[in-house]
Amino acid sequence: MELLCLCLCLVTSIVVFIGQPSLSVDYSPPPTVLMGASPLNKDHLVAIVTEYPVSTKIQRNATGYLVGMEGVSPSILDWLSHRYKFNYSILDINAPPRPLQTLEDGGPNKPGIISYAVRGECDAIISVIQPTPVRSQRLNFVHPWLYTPIAFIIPMPEVSKNNIDAVIKPFQFWVWMALMIATASVIVTLSCFNRFLKTNSLLPQNAEYSTNVGVTENICIYVLGTLLNQGGYISNKFTPIRMVVGAWCFLILVLLNVYNGTLISYVMQTGRALPLLTSSEDAVESNVLLVVNKGLGPDIFLSTAESKFYKTLGDKLRAHSKSRCNSTRQCVELVKSLPPQYAFLDGEVTLKAAIQEDYRQTGQCKLTIAAKSDNGNLGYGWGMAKTSRYRETFNQGTLRLHEMGLISLWQTWFEPNTRPCLNDKNDNRNVKKKEKKQLARISLANLTGAFAVLAVGCMISVFVFLMEKVVARWKINHITVL
Repeated sequence: MELLCLCLCLVTSIVVFIGQPSLSVDYSPPPTVLMGASPLNKDHLVAIVTEYPVSTKIQRNATGYLVGMEGVSPSILDWLSHRYKFNYSILDINAPPRPLQTLEDGGPNKPGIISYAVRGECDAIISVIQPTPVRSQRLNFVHPWLYTPIAFIIPMPEVSKNNIDAVIKPFQFWVWMALMIATASVIVTLSCFNRFLKTNSLLPQNAEYSTNVGVTENICIYVLGTLLNQGGYISNKFTPIRMVVGAWCFLILVLLNVYNGTLISYVMQTGRALPLLTSSEDAVESNVLLVVNKGLGPDIFLSTAESKFYKTLGDKLRAHSKSRCNSTRQCVELVKSLPPQYAFLDGEVTLKAAIQEDYRQTGQCKLTIAAKSDNGNLGYGWGMAKTSRYRETFNQGTLRLHEMGLISLWQTWFEPNTRPCLNDKNDNRNVKKKEKKQLARISLANLTGAFAVLAVGCMISVFVFLMEKVVARWKINHITVL
């Protein structure tokens, strides 16, 4: 009896050992994990799954053994298995301690994921694959299920410490120019009327016009005083002068109310520096350095591009040694490095996941998305072996899921939550409907522009005062000499 128990324990140990991932990377085949199985299904599909934001997140136990998956791709695969009655298992080629493999061949010891489908070791590659002419020669592609635009991750523009230009922002440049022209026109018009009255008042028959505005300096002081909301007084009752003064006062009343009403918005505004780039053209014309994930879609597309714009971007990648990153995290660290000069190019889904992960680690919003492509969203889907008989089945099922809206629903479940760094219009997660906005207090930084104008005015006043003193003393000395 004891011998029988010992034999059973030995057999069980051997079975368990065989079922676990082998530590030998070079000689042992990758483990196969049975995920979806039903005794009623006769067909069996072998798939390779790679991790990608929204698409797939692989769950492993402490030993690195694959125990589950979540994401849109596992949901699609599970729905297809129930709809078309087949079992499936996962060929876990990235099981630890195996190195992470990319789609294309990376060398003698890194055959690439596509090579497994070419050799017939798997039926499908459950990943986010962009169809290219080279890949189409080795794979068949399922109808795309993920559509995402190409964009850039750039450093978050720094918040400006001061708001010195707030006093000029309420009006555009041409409004200020028109105001200066109007001020000069009023001064010239009143001066002409004043000169006309002085000339005519010297004649006996025009004694009724003896009350004039005064000297020219008083006109300038009056116009500038009303412009600065200081007021003024003109005792002349000549109708043309009253009409000009009334029109000027009405203009100043409207402008001052508009200016003061708009000024508070710019005073309280948080100023930010200009972003590293605002469009994809800036990446070509400026000194911005591009970084991409090595061996993935953007890298392959730009490296083989023949059109002028994309070929220029590809030349920039080849010209810089750090342009190809081994991981998304490495690209993010380059973008955050100082001085800011790197921009990370990839699909918007990948960029959102990178921003979410960086916010979890740092608790700060140091990244943002810019220059989103306007040429439409790129389609990504699964790859199938040329010999696989599931292509038409998967195409029909994917289109059916699009029609029912299930893929869109699953995407909203697994899309990276980039709040508070990015706030999409359709992203209402973790938002309180009656959340009160915190009141902001005016600080000295907000009033930097006002104090700067005050300082300039004080310096001009002191300068004019000193000049008046110099001129007055010169006149006294000149009279004394005479």
